[in-house]
Amino acid sequence: MIQPENAADMKDDVMVLKAELTIAQTAEFYPQFAQRIDKGGDIVLDGKAVTRIDTAFIQLLYQVQRTLAQTSHRLQWVNPSEAVSRSVELLGMSEHLALTEAD
Repeated sequence: MIQPENAADMKDDVMVLKAELTIAQTAEFYPQFAQRIDKGGDIVLDGKAVTRIDTAFIQLLYQVQRTLAQTSHRLQWVNPSEAVSRSVELLGMSEHLALTEAD
């Protein structure tokens, strides 16, 4: 398990996202997502703390969502921040990343 000082803090099976989600963090998050996918089930993301998310990280989330869909699972959001919602919406990805359900 990744320690809390790294990319995300995992509490009660919820992946708590940190403030900065950019191309620099994709390499940190990739193994965490892979571990969660291998474990099976939905992946629950708490995006409350996110202040910045870029296209590269949104692409990673989209790939995770597509991979989960192959096993009838999905991303779920708890408290998506305004930065997450706005950035994903600007890219036209809200429905693809299950953010329409969290709003």
